[in-house]
Amino acid sequence: MGLLVMLAISSFASAASLRDYVCIVRSNYSEKSKEFLTSYKNTMVLHGYKKFGEYIDEYLKGSFGSGFVYAASNGKFYVITNRHVISSAETATLQFEKEDGTYTEYKNMKILGIDEELDIAVIELPASFKGRGLSFRTKKVNDGDEVFTAGFPGLGKDPVWQLGKGSVTNSTARIKELVDPSISVLIQHSGQVDGGNSGGPLLVTDSNYKAGYSVVGVNTWKAISRENTNFAIPADAVKTAVDKIIANKGSSVKIAERIEKFNKSILNEDETFDSMAKYISNEMTSNLKGKVFIDIVDSAKGSSYDKILVTFANDPIEGVKYALAYHIYYSFRKGNKVYEYETGAPEKIDQGYKVSFKIDDKKSNEAIWINENGIWVLGDFNGIIEKGEVATSGKSGLFNPYLVSITGGMGFCEGNSGFVVDGAVFLSGGALYISARKDLPGYNTGYIVGLKLNIPVKVGSFIIEPDGFVGAAMYTSDSYYDDDMLKLVFGGGASFVYCISNSIGIELAANYTRFMSISKGSFAVTAGIRFGGTQSASLW
Repeated sequence: MGLLVMLAISSFASAASLRDYVCIVRSNYSEKSKEFLTSYKNTMVLHGYKKFGEYIDEYLKGSFGSGFVYAASNGKFYVITNRHVISSAETATLQFEKEDGTYTEYKNMKILGIDEELDIAVIELPASFKGRGLSFRTKKVNDGDEVFTAGFPGLGKDPVWQLGKGSVTNSTARIKELVDPSISVLIQHSGQVDGGNSGGPLLVTDSNYKAGYSVVGVNTWKAISRENTNFAIPADAVKTAVDKIIANKGSSVKIAERIEKFNKSILNEDETFDSMAKYISNEMTSNLKGKVFIDIVDSAKGSSYDKILVTFANDPIEGVKYALAYHIYYSFRKGNKVYEYETGAPEKIDQGYKVSFKIDDKKSNEAIWINENGIWVLGDFNGIIEKGEVATSGKSGLFNPYLVSITGGMGFCEGNSGFVVDGAVFLSGGALYISARKDLPGYNTGYIVGLKLNIPVKVGSFIIEPDGFVGAAMYTSDSYYDDDMLKLVFGGGASFVYCISNSIGIELAANYTRFMSISKGSFAVTAGIRFGGTQSASLW
């Protein structure tokens, strides 16, 4: 079943008063993050990845989700939302819509803390807040119970109030891809949920409260492969997590517990690299040198490559976290095999804690752990911030984002010349090479089909690409032989490509072709274009 976490973070007579309790939650990125993203955009565009720059421009406009007011036992008011709504934010702006369409706004509110496993975040409201809070109903809902959804899903690019109605279709859904069933079940329901409802309340009517409703869950996910299949975190699990965050003033996990969880994630064979993203801080992403993301993604393989790029397209900061997670994950393993390693004791430093990992009997790799939004996360690993570089495996998919090339030009052999048309369909690490030419003395048009090995190297907006190929040639005889000629061929050369964008490049190529058993070779110079994307063609 395909599941979509709502990253666009979006009637009835009683709806008007409910708006006093439900708000729009907007992410505020730190100045450091904004500077990083702007610099990063320029780096991506410089390296020929204009589309990535467009993703960043759109992202910098900000995202939004929903949240609701909760009155804690300490007499203070907080807004509860999903962690993924504010995952890359430094602070949040809260907007309460009035009947006349204006807003009461609270800017730059502190994110008190988060619960990663339940995807819950708690935001402080100021002491000046004069509203009221919704109450949790911890009594379990039953299949068939009538429920309501409230929030601000996006219509176009703007959040618009929506109160939906449905029923509980599975009161104890166990979806391990979303929440570990040992932590909590989920409420599956058919109430209306769209992108932007993330963090909004799932409600039942309740005459015991002035709002006329009580909260039975927090809407967080929806299935994209089925109709009206939405999931909410039950109120009892949410209340327990929220009260713990408030009581501990955001810090709910000690450093030793966090390191233990980190090690379990590394050693768990069922977890993939993206499970490490929750350990990456916003601070770590904003301190990176621009080229690091390209280097890491260039070393990624198959579905990992696609997953990083798709995530980046939706959320650039989260995409960079995925790339860093990949780098750290494979620092501890080769393929599926985890290296033997030792974890040192946490050492207190100014930023937080330093922890050494001695991996595969080699020198120690140091991890710097900092506290961000009430949880311990990585501020650096093995000096990646200071070095600004990573070792890659030489994979070139990101450096050479093309599917097809077509060139034409002249071929030369023993003082004779003829026209040449070359084409290539790029494969993983190489290309299917096709050529039509008239460049041998005494022969009419010939055809070559073969496989080419490409080794592209990206320099700014240019690709320098040495290559070698082997294949078969078919030439029709003119006077040199009486019969048509079918011979093996081999050769090599180099291409020079100027990347106009990720989808179009201007190519100049030169290659030498040797025809076995007839002691003839030809040299060709061609020019043309490359176009199309690689494995993630839909992103370009």
